[in-house]
Amino acid sequence: MLRLRAQITIDIEANDFVAAADHQRRVEDFITQIREVYGEAGLVLKERRAPLGASAARPPARSRKHTGAVNAYQEL
Repeated sequence: MLRLRAQITIDIEANDFVAAADHQRRVEDFITQIREVYGEAGLVLKERRAPLGASAARPPARSRKHTGAVNAYQEL
């Protein structure tokens, strides 16, 4: 017997909680239709953070001494 897992990913942007709730209801309607065929279908909704933008604080650049680069030396 083969076991398969189908995964559908939908990234949604909402301006506020009201819009987010509307999207959630729509997705729940879809999962209800899917459960009619695949009874064990599940739904997980997660809030995701926006990726770091130009305005977000970035970690300081690593200094040269931490890069693993070595200095060139001359033989005497």
